[in-house]
Amino acid sequence: MTRIVDGRKIASEILEGLRTKIKTLGLKPRLAVIQVGDDPASSSYVKMKKKMGEAVGLWVDLKNYPKNISQDELIAAIAASNSDPRIHGILVQLPLPSHLTRAVVLNSVVPAKDVDCLTSTNKEALVSADPVFLPPAAAAVMKILDYYKIELINKNILLVGSGDLVGQPLGEIFSKKSIPFKIANRHTGNLSELAASADIIITGAGQPGLVTGEMVKSGAVVIDAGTTGSDEGAVVGDVEYESVSKKA
Repeated sequence: MTRIVDGRKIASEILEGLRTKIKTLGLKPRLAVIQVGDDPASSSYVKMKKKMGEAVGLWVDLKNYPKNISQDELIAAIAASNSDPRIHGILVQLPLPSHLTRAVVLNSVVPAKDVDCLTSTNKEALVSADPVFLPPAAAAVMKILDYYKIELINKNILLVGSGDLVGQPLGEIFSKKSIPFKIANRHTGNLSELAASADIIITGAGQPGLVTGEMVKSGAVVIDAGTTGSDEGAVVGDVEYESVSKKA
């Protein structure tokens, strides 16, 4: 029998816990969200983050810069947030315009304020130490697995997508827990074969419709953490929901 993840219920419980915790801090945490340009999907994400942040008691400071901002100007703006003691966390909305070097921009955020866990320092900590932050999408997947008490031991786990938001950090988390897994992406020739034998499939490839019902075995656990923005600002996952939900 198909069981659909109730993401809203899980999120509501998490948000309530955060709201309660923040009330005990004696201050209002401040998050700087940095957006470059006006990409519709990015704007949609930013509005959602602002809404959720304010709902739990954060002060969300949106900083929007023109699409043609130079790399030096953007790094200087991030440096100002780094040194501002009133700002406790910094989030750089992705993707960035093509003239900006992603790694350089992300690494300009001080690790202690890197809430997305995208600086090299925090990525390395994910592998070798107890990280200060977990990448949010990967942490959300782990929360879903725990919430529904999905057993990971002796399961055939397939990660579809190896990016630094979902697949890579989940791989590091599983490796530290000594949980075997396989990883594939949109270019993997035998993706259908790997998916057909998987007990658990977690996607984060950014490719709409990549995983279809005919690829998935009956009773498999499928978690779609992929996000692709449309020109209209809508967000689409990697999994073909209608066909997969009839089997998984």
